[in-house]
Amino acid sequence: MPHIAYLKKYFQQKPSQLDTFEQLYNGACQLIESEDYSQALRYLERAEKVCSDTLIEEGLAEEEIEEELSVIRVQKAFVLQKLGRNEDAFKIYLRIQDLNVSDKSVAATVANNIPSARSEQNLLEARKKLKAALQVENSKLTCRQRRTLLLNQALVHLFSNQREPCRRTLEEFAKKFGRCKEMTLVEAALHVRSKDPQKALAILESDTSNETKLTALQIMLDEGKLEEASQVLNALPPKLLSFPAILQLKVAILLATNQQEMALDVLKDALGAASDKNLRAELLEEVASLNIQLEDYRSAVDYLQQLFELRPDDLQVVCRLIKAYATFDPQKAEELSMRVFPHEDSSDIDVDALEFSDAVLYGDRYRQKKETKVETLPDTEIVTSKRKAWKRKRKIILPKNFDPKVPPDPERWLPKQERTAFKKKLNKKHRDRDIGKGTQGAVSSSSQVETTVSSTKVGSSTNPAAPGPRLEGPRQQRPAGQQVKKKKKKTGNKW
Repeated sequence: MPHIAYLKKYFQQKPSQLDTFEQLYNGACQLIESEDYSQALRYLERAEKVCSDTLIEEGLAEEEIEEELSVIRVQKAFVLQKLGRNEDAFKIYLRIQDLNVSDKSVAATVANNIPSARSEQNLLEARKKLKAALQVENSKLTCRQRRTLLLNQALVHLFSNQREPCRRTLEEFAKKFGRCKEMTLVEAALHVRSKDPQKALAILESDTSNETKLTALQIMLDEGKLEEASQVLNALPPKLLSFPAILQLKVAILLATNQQEMALDVLKDALGAASDKNLRAELLEEVASLNIQLEDYRSAVDYLQQLFELRPDDLQVVCRLIKAYATFDPQKAEELSMRVFPHEDSSDIDVDALEFSDAVLYGDRYRQKKETKVETLPDTEIVTSKRKAWKRKRKIILPKNFDPKVPPDPERWLPKQERTAFKKKLNKKHRDRDIGKGTQGAVSSSSQVETTVSSTKVGSSTNPAAPGPRLEGPRQQRPAGQQVKKKKKKTGNKW
């Protein structure tokens, strides 16, 4: 215990005597442990510059300098992530990854941190990077790095919906490093995924941290257990209850369980402890709304009056104040309304001119356009007007055999297959399908169609046509059969 207390005291001390890049790097690591990331970033930037200048003076090659700088840069990228600058950290990680550094610890750190720094999460890529990081020998990694890699592997299994591999990874983590807050949260999430919220709540009860309590609260709300959730909220430390989100959640649970009076007391206590101006304005608005809901308009007016002093230009607050006054003091509401919205004298307004004005008929937008229109002189209009496009007139070219006396075909716009004179062409396969069928001397349907079409064409012409040849019977239209080949006589001796 004294050793741990000494370490805590040591990490709280700010580093001194920072001359070399190694000292600057170690000082930055000390600041990272004490969560002073802004100062750590400044130390790492100085360490990077001093290291580059020192190694150039020593005459090292560029590859060796980049190899040495990668240790400082990966730590710098981690600090940038902690400060919320994920894009800058991601660029540094990619630069180190392209170098293919020989330091396995740096390579494992880059492979582990790249998926979290990327703006668009990709589980497949995260699985590949984590697999590459886990292949590094344990002797090349610190205990903290091995612990983080194993926990991240369980997280990837959880998000990939691989429940059994996630459970095995958590068991391995517990054997090697023991139970911790992060493992408890992952295990609870695994049971929630398996639709066993009771087991998840039982696991979360074993840890007393605020994160596990808030997680248990979320599970209870999802299950609709408002009474138990309210008890968990009351057990939270006062500092955590002062946060606006937690306070709003507590009030919402009390209102959902029809405990308006208790919710009002909670808001009043928070209002008395609030010192920030914006927070006080939000709390005053909530308290006033709740008093109006409970029909306590006199108390609502008091809180709205305080809110009006903080927001004198907010018309919504003024309107709510007038409405609240109107319920029990109409005269006060009228006075406030006249003071905020004074009536103008309308005795000198010409009502007839106003009714027939363009603004009433067409609106302000069209009236303003009409007023701003300026008459221009003819010469100026000719000079400034836009030149009209000149359309070229082409001479109509008629066909060579065009006869204006002959009227055009009225069916020229119809498709070819819809015209009267259209003759459907039969495929060679179906042309002779009716030959040889029916009684002897009968005429096929296709022949009738051809005869009808041809007679129509003949009737439409002016000159009478000669009678066509007599149709032959179907037996005579049969195609000639294939000639039978004669067998050649075999020559030679016979048996």
